[in-house]
Amino acid sequence: MPEFYAEPMKDRQSCSVCKKTVKGKKVLLTCINCHAITYCGKECQAADWERHEWNCVPVMVTDFPGKGRGLVAATDIKKGDLIFKDKPVIKLAVNAMEQFLDPHFMTSLKQQIESLPAEAKSQYFKLMSRDEANTFNVSRSDFEVLKLFLANSNMYKDGAGDEESGYIYNMLHLNTALINHSCSPNAVQIQLHQKEKYDQDMCYELRAVKNIRKGEEITLCYYVDVKRFGSILRKRKAAMKKEMGFDCKCPICLGQVPGVEKSLKKLIELQKKLNPSPSDWKREAGLWSRIVDLTIELNMGDPGEKMQALSELARYAHLARDKDLRKKTMDIWRQIAVETKLEGIQRRYDFFERGLAQFSREFSSNSAPRKEEIDSILNRE
Repeated sequence: MPEFYAEPMKDRQSCSVCKKTVKGKKVLLTCINCHAITYCGKECQAADWERHEWNCVPVMVTDFPGKGRGLVAATDIKKGDLIFKDKPVIKLAVNAMEQFLDPHFMTSLKQQIESLPAEAKSQYFKLMSRDEANTFNVSRSDFEVLKLFLANSNMYKDGAGDEESGYIYNMLHLNTALINHSCSPNAVQIQLHQKEKYDQDMCYELRAVKNIRKGEEITLCYYVDVKRFGSILRKRKAAMKKEMGFDCKCPICLGQVPGVEKSLKKLIELQKKLNPSPSDWKREAGLWSRIVDLTIELNMGDPGEKMQALSELARYAHLARDKDLRKKTMDIWRQIAVETKLEGIQRRYDFFERGLAQFSREFSSNSAPRKEEIDSILNRE
């Protein structure tokens, strides 16, 4: 769990351990890894390491008026930089209906909470919860503890066994649970590939998708589809509050970014014009080209939506035999992968590029695509 925010950002005049202070221009040592905590010397730093090691990330916890707890950058973070990796701190097995498999799941939950470091345990009880019906037949006090877990955990399927028999878990990643939402976020959470087949720890890494200044709030987008809540700001905010349980206070939802409603309306209209069973490749490529331009211009949502739009445009540009448009699309995709350093984006780019290369001869000849190529490019069964 990150260290708690102190004003000024890095209190270089007060030791975090012995509270020794210095005056004037004198400053104390700052942790070189996270830049979030200060010490008077190596002795205090070594004495605090067992506690601080778990908290050594370049962000700090603070309160935001009207939003509750959140994270701020303890140092300048560049676009593409790794902010931290996050492992689940609480894990409970569930079935497909999200019912807990262990009849004593509350005992397990409370034991896992008790095993957390003191600061992390304290942070758990400061998480935000939602009003939910008590369908678990537990006491009122237990349900207050359970609500925090339900509101901040997510369901994951592990890699053990075959695809049908793998276990499902509700897991809480405490650090990322502290990150507030923004429709135009500066960070993205990426699932890391499991190194071992039976590794049940679903780990994530948090990376910056924009340059983040010291003291700036770290934000994630809680949804993927930017069209999900419509284009009218008032209705978008109402729909988001109904579904996600809070008033979004990002610059877009505060009306501080001009042109968003107009661009979203165009995007929604273009999506409606797409043919679910297309044969006019040039027409579809033209529509997707405009969709990509608007998606990049809006700079909203998760980067995954940009990748989805780019992959669709590359498909139809290929089938339309539009060499310039296909090259432009793949160049944009590669540039995003390089700038963000997101492994998933690069991996998907490489996979997609190999798929297109299978039909390089047909593409270069300008011949009309045949069924085999169409099915492969569009991933039809």
